[in-house]
Formats: sequence, structure tokens, C-alpha cells
Amino acid sequence: MAIADFSITKFKANLRQGGARPSLFRVIFDYPTNIPDPPTKASFLVKATTIPASTIGSYDVFYHGKAIHVAGDRTFDTWDTTIINDEDFGIRNTLENWMGSISDHRLNTRDKETFNTSEGDVAKYKSTLQVQQFSKAGEELRTYIFKGAWPSALSTINLDWATASEIEEFTCTWVYDSWFVSAGNASSNLSADNVVVAPSTNTDSGIS
Repeated sequence: MAIADFSITKFKANLRQGGARPSLFRVIFDYPTNIPDPPTKASFLVKATTIPASTIGSYDVFYHGKAIHVAGDRTFDTWDTTIINDEDFGIRNTLENWMGSISDHRLNTRDKETFNTSEGDVAKYKSTLQVQQFSKAGEELRTYIFKGAWPSALSTINLDWATASEIEEFTCTWVYDSWFVSAGNASSNLSADNVVVAPSTNTDSGIS
């Protein structure tokens, strides 16, 4: 490392906007058409999540004992959201109903009246999720859009007589087909040339 790289002045010059803040974000759930929206919005009660990982697998091709690493297929990890639970259990109840319509608690069947049996992009039990990152000035910097998403697991909510000053919360684990990213405004580091445009959603429901 060159001596000049220790310069705090050069460091500050390269951190021109002061760094992105992990607390400045909003999550949006787009519920399937036949699942009623809860009375509370996810944008207010989702308190923690992540910007998704980007993973491309690999496989080895051997030639005389020498391995060559070849790029494989893209894979998508699950996505977690931590949600504050209000006394109306609004979002929790909606997610339970969504999951119950996908797979019934008693018969392990899908509700045909709520969701048809089609799979792929036209599957009615899948929807769209978003996580938006904001600047310190409140501008939308970029949005990650999850396509073909559905709730795979709801965590427990811990109850304890000795807990008197905490609010309940739980985690929802989502499975999705793919994610895309788009720029929020001119101050974003993304341009029209490198934004991956997401295809239109397969639902026509409202966003919460």
C-alpha cells in the first residue's frame, strides 16, 4: 500500500456522500389478488431485512488433474423480513391466510378458489416484494424487486410473563424466482445502461 493511501483527506474524498445508512429503507408487500390487504402497511412495520445476495454457482472441469472453474447458473437465496406485531395481528394474519391458501393445515391441499393450480410466472399464489434504499435527504436511491415471491415460513412469537417492556415481532422467510434492481432518481449510482429492468408483475393487487 502506498503511503498516500493512508491519507484521511483522500478517504473523505472517496466517501463523497458519507455512506449509505442501513436504517433508511422501506419494504413493500404486494399481496395476491384474492388475499385481502391487512389494515397495517408493511412499509411501517417491517423493521429489518437485507439487500439480497448475488450468487452465481460454479462447476469444475478437469484436464489432466487441473481444475478449471466454469461459471454455472445463478441461484437465489431466501429473503427474510422482521415484522413488528401490532395488537390486530394484521400482517401476521394476512400471511397466515396466504400460506393457508397455498397449503391447507388439514389436507395439505391448495385452495383452488383463491389460487389456481398453474405454476411458473402465472402462479396466482406468487406476488411481488420490494425493498427501497433511501438517501439521508430522503431520496430513493435504488429499489430491489423480488418477482414470484411467496411466504415460506413464519417464525414463532416468543411469549414470556417476565417480558413487560418489549413489542412482539416475528420473521417471515420468503422464496422467490428472481430479483431485479432499478434506480430511484438522478442521484442514484445506477444509470439507464446498467439498470436491470424487472418484468411486469403477474398480479393486479394493491401494494401495502
